[in-house]
Amino acid sequence: MTTAIIGGGVIGLNTAWSLTRRGEDVIVLEGGRIGSSASGVNAGWVTPSLSTPLASPGIVATGIRHMFDKDGALTIRPRPDTAWIKWLWNFSRAARPAAYERGVKALLNLNEHTLDLFDQLHEDGVEFEMQKAGILALALQPGGLGWFRQLFDQLTPMGFKGTIEYLTPAEARAMDPAVGPDIQEAAHTLIDRFVDPDALLTGLVTRLTELGVKVHEDRPVSSMSRSGSKWTLHTQQGPVEADNVVVALGAAANRLLSSVKVKLPIIGAKGYSVDLKGSGVPPRHALYLMEAKLGLSPLEKGVRIAGFFELPGSGNDVPQRRITQLIEQTRPYMGGWSPESANITTGRGGLRPSTPDSLPFIGPVPSQEGLYVAAGHGMLGVTLAPATAAGLTSMIVDRVIPEHILPFQLAGRI
Repeated sequence: MTTAIIGGGVIGLNTAWSLTRRGEDVIVLEGGRIGSSASGVNAGWVTPSLSTPLASPGIVATGIRHMFDKDGALTIRPRPDTAWIKWLWNFSRAARPAAYERGVKALLNLNEHTLDLFDQLHEDGVEFEMQKAGILALALQPGGLGWFRQLFDQLTPMGFKGTIEYLTPAEARAMDPAVGPDIQEAAHTLIDRFVDPDALLTGLVTRLTELGVKVHEDRPVSSMSRSGSKWTLHTQQGPVEADNVVVALGAAANRLLSSVKVKLPIIGAKGYSVDLKGSGVPPRHALYLMEAKLGLSPLEKGVRIAGFFELPGSGNDVPQRRITQLIEQTRPYMGGWSPESANITTGRGGLRPSTPDSLPFIGPVPSQEGLYVAAGHGMLGVTLAPATAAGLTSMIVDRVIPEHILPFQLAGRI
């Protein structure tokens, strides 16, 4: 049996690895270059602690308040489009307390073995940078950790295994000299990790190639059709046949699914990142800047600053003002390290695939035998990728839908 993975991002490549480890014949078709999509733009956090739905109580009001602020961390922009209005309506419904709590529980269950799965990647020879120092959350205002505290108060009774330490500003600076003197509150999550997303993608491609998987770049699939027991994927380089197909195209999933008359409520949300060396001693931990809503990851190649959520977003253009904003909004939180624009190595933008209920679609497409979707992971693509891959592998190889995957099925949600 051959499975074709359409999409060479973090979801697609993890799925290819998981299936190959179970003895499946796999081919990967990536329309561009590996790492050019949202998978290579993010902060690289593996964060069970923050794996909660964006659709949460109060989020719509926050987005609307910043509707006309082109520099807002979260912006929800008006658009006279029926599909967008329906998406936003369902988003507001999913943000109600009961629905939000169900989403939190679903993501918590999906993440149960996330850290073990990342360790398995390393053990199998997938080479990538992974740090286990946790996330240090920093607030400039008294009470700035408010929603962070509330989140852990909610997760713990649900069986969350992570722990959190609340620190004084002095303790935070002692833990990480990069922290600045203006910090008023701090917290340290111990369970979380971060990876270099570019290195993770490269490591997966290298290992897949060693395992005999063909990973094709610059081979977009324009359409697909089923004849008998086979799927035919149409590309400029010629057709590709497969028994099973996994569409892992993120925000672009509907471009291909339209050829089988399927449309998912996925909208791209624009985010940005920048890599730079800066001056002084870089952070030792991943940093979450509470008021600015930015994430910092100290990678071997430099510090990555990532953030913003422009909904809906389009294109991969990178306005210089957004990159400058990432840098300038970081400064107030820093002490022993300072971001310097002259040290920029790259500024990037990408579309996070976002669903109304903030839960990804993972599973078979109804009435389309052998066709599966793995898309809509929002800001949690890196965190959820191995667990998504493991769930798809159970469906494709064992013909079993694991119970913890049921909330992410397409049936009943499209």
